[in-house]
Amino acid sequence: MSDNEQLMELYTQLLVLRHFDEFCYDLKMKDLIMNGFHPYSGQEAVAVGVCSLLREDDVVFSTHRPQGHSIAKGSSTRAVFCEMLGRRGGVSQGIGGPMQWIDKPHNFFCGSIVGSGLPIAAGVALAFKRQARDSVAVCFFGDGASNTGAFHEGMNLAAIWKLPALYICENNQYGEAMPVQEFVPVSRISQRATSYGLNGVSVDGMDVEAVLNATADALEQLRAGQGPVFIEMVTYRFRGHYGGDPEHTYRSREEIAVWRNRDPLTLARTRLLARGYSEETLDDLEASVQAEIEGDMEWALEQPFPTVEQATDHVMIPLGQD
Repeated sequence: MSDNEQLMELYTQLLVLRHFDEFCYDLKMKDLIMNGFHPYSGQEAVAVGVCSLLREDDVVFSTHRPQGHSIAKGSSTRAVFCEMLGRRGGVSQGIGGPMQWIDKPHNFFCGSIVGSGLPIAAGVALAFKRQARDSVAVCFFGDGASNTGAFHEGMNLAAIWKLPALYICENNQYGEAMPVQEFVPVSRISQRATSYGLNGVSVDGMDVEAVLNATADALEQLRAGQGPVFIEMVTYRFRGHYGGDPEHTYRSREEIAVWRNRDPLTLARTRLLARGYSEETLDDLEASVQAEIEGDMEWALEQPFPTVEQATDHVMIPLGQD
């Protein structure tokens, strides 16, 4: 595959994630999303750049904004829409909801407890190492998670045992409403990796090709058994922390506009135009993607809700049995 073809594939996936997220935001404003919704718009280059290089047997752990990671890892947009809406047909049959689903066929897991994925990823990576597999455990987490005890415990064990764990910190500049510089004492979160004997890397998380290149280097190290990798993806969320967040109480419209000038979709599109693709080709592609995503949303809205009986599926002891 040529570099141009690769960038076109990445751009297509960026479009999928953006339009999916924007449709979800509208659904949340109509109170159709079954629980809290945390927008991913602006951060798509991270999920796409990382997951495009993963194999089926690599395992991904996510947190508050799992929709981008899950779709980039292979989950269908129909299934993720259904999960967001609490409908059967979702990746967890609509029972998990926006932050607590499992897509086992695609080795994707997420949870809403901040930082909880780091030690779990270390555990899965330990299993890979003991089984002599070259699979990788990938953990996405936000800047705020770098202040949790689970962050330090997971990173410490991964470093001591040289585990095949890829830690991706999505630094979107805010821990909910607090600017990163107010709760992290170092200029770059990647500097924290040095305390575990690791070389932390900071990457432009708005540039999908920069993310891709950094991930390729990391995976080469991980599959060679050389120990964990920590990458800080410097990015920005274009919307508030959650759907309906009064974001302008803690950040200015001017700041948002500056970051929107570095929209990962715009950066990728500009490069494609410079490499010979036409405006018409890229416009037609986006229209096609948007129409397909809208069709998946409409399909998901027609799916039934889980039954009461399904609420007791997958528990240790079925309801009513001794």
